[in-house]
Amino acid sequence: MHTLQVIERAVGNARELRRTGFVPGVVYGPSIESTPITIGKKDLQVLFSQITRSSLISLAIKGEESREFDVFLKVVDYDPITDEPLHVDFYHPDVDSPLKLHVPVKTVGECEGIKSGGILNVQFNTIRVNGLAKDVPALITIDVSALDMGDSIYVRDVDFGEVEPMLPPDRTIVTVIAPRGLLAEEEGEEGEEDELAEGEEGEVVEGDDGEAGAEEEAAAAE
Repeated sequence: MHTLQVIERAVGNARELRRTGFVPGVVYGPSIESTPITIGKKDLQVLFSQITRSSLISLAIKGEESREFDVFLKVVDYDPITDEPLHVDFYHPDVDSPLKLHVPVKTVGECEGIKSGGILNVQFNTIRVNGLAKDVPALITIDVSALDMGDSIYVRDVDFGEVEPMLPPDRTIVTVIAPRGLLAEEEGEEGEEDELAEGEEGEVVEGDDGEAGAEEEAAAAE
């Protein structure tokens, strides 16, 4: 679990905090009072590079009384011009109550279908899960190395640990699809095979008709 050191702050001038290299924030939850905090911008940048939105973070608050909470990153407000973080919300869940959270999906492995010219199509970038905070994974990792052209991985094929996915078991998560050019070639080949089959059937029918016609002519001659 990642740890972030922050300082409890009195509500004041947020602009001044940002000028001095800090970011204002707040931590709240159903079992704690909302607490304003100050976070070092560099510390926050390091944290962002190491976590996902479903990572559980240990938030250590220094103040008159030092406290520590397990939290999730809830909301980040960014400057629309500089893209710098302006304010951060952290959420402390009830440890005994399940919660619903979106977990990012990450694929690993070199896909066999891609080697054959296929395209890996990831249907979901995140999957919403239901479970206790301590059981929520930071990532859902899916190994796609065994997938060939046309193969898929469904929700039922993935191990979600102690949390429950909020999707039906037969929902596709990842599939390998053929590119349009390859699909057109396959359809063309199928069309040619159909034409050949029809031609062969036509020749048989014509032969039968020819034999029937010869028999009729012989009967008439007699």
